[in-house]
Amino acid sequence: MRKNRICGIINLTESRETMYPLTRTRPVASLPFCSRYRLIDFPLSNMTTAGIESVGIFLNDSQRSVYDHVRSGKEWGLDSIHGGLFFFSSISARKGSGLSLSAGGDIFNYFRNIEFIEKSGAEYAVVMGTGTMCNIDVQAILRNHIAQGADMTVVYQSVNQDTDLDQYMSCLTIGEDGLVRKLKSCTLRGSEEKLLVNMEIYLLKSSLLMRLIRNAVAENEYCNLSDVLHQAMIRLPTNGFEYTGYLKIINSIKSFYDANMDMLRDANLTALLKGSQPIHTKVKNEAPTYYAESCEASDSLIANGCMVKGDIYHSVIFRNVSIEKNALVENSVIMQGSYIGPGAELRNVILDKQVRIEPNTKLIGTTDEPVVIEKNSVISRIMEEKEHMQSHLSTAQSHNSSFFS
Repeated sequence: MRKNRICGIINLTESRETMYPLTRTRPVASLPFCSRYRLIDFPLSNMTTAGIESVGIFLNDSQRSVYDHVRSGKEWGLDSIHGGLFFFSSISARKGSGLSLSAGGDIFNYFRNIEFIEKSGAEYAVVMGTGTMCNIDVQAILRNHIAQGADMTVVYQSVNQDTDLDQYMSCLTIGEDGLVRKLKSCTLRGSEEKLLVNMEIYLLKSSLLMRLIRNAVAENEYCNLSDVLHQAMIRLPTNGFEYTGYLKIINSIKSFYDANMDMLRDANLTALLKGSQPIHTKVKNEAPTYYAESCEASDSLIANGCMVKGDIYHSVIFRNVSIEKNALVENSVIMQGSYIGPGAELRNVILDKQVRIEPNTKLIGTTDEPVVIEKNSVISRIMEEKEHMQSHLSTAQSHNSSFFS
């Protein structure tokens, strides 16, 4: 590999439980977003825009969907003879280390593949995940890191107290000298002060990163790379770099839904996707979307290849979605290949890929708790009526029991 200034590491060891059922068969990195993107597109684009030529993707146990989307990295310019895109599986790393597949922590994956960092020839390494969605200038982080002269730099955003998030996350305390003093877990909802949210983006010298990984393995610490970096952040002089652009931390169904709905506002769409740094994704050639004369579509993002005969309001529609006559879709996220039958009504709903909604079926959620339908499901009015009848039957039986007692 040619000598590069920075090598990129995309860490896919991210919690999936809070995102079920959307992450039942895919990692957070593969979640579809904004009618055509995946979440992994954002760290990949941030890195390649900064001129990074060597990127390592450290996978968890879900791999197929990541391979299928990223492939050779052509869309991000990573299919050249210099550097490239590299995949490292946590499963093969555990097998090679003699650990059981149930052993916790991903640090052995980094240890077994530490040669990637060495051979990149890069002086610095930047570590990102895919649960923090942003469009950030990595070169600006590097310039700030060198100017401050700290061992590490961590990226954060100052968040107002009225931000509507209730998930616990990592927050920083930064001194007047700009160095991190404390790391704590906090929730934004109900906070009475501005919080400095840790975006889990780190920049440090490659030699230091390799030393931290080796030390963790030498101490038999079955932990994640994020744990190692958290500990190092407190022990070593760590500079805080403030990010002021659009940010969404994807750690729940609600945050995923809100992020898609945010893109229906021009200011957010421009800040994240149409700024000076483009976000690239895998290209798919589709026919233009067909709009019937009887349909009405407004305030929505609708991808190519769709067949629209019903009405769409304030929604995000992915490729190859069919919406039949007299159907209504409002405040919803409809993923690729889904079918919505005639007379169906969907409000505040997330449909995963290849979902079929039978005619005259109604699904009504709320903005706080959208209805989520799992991939490849078939939802019919008959099923809903049967469940409704069973509910009434159980209620009647309860009243009878109370009467005779």
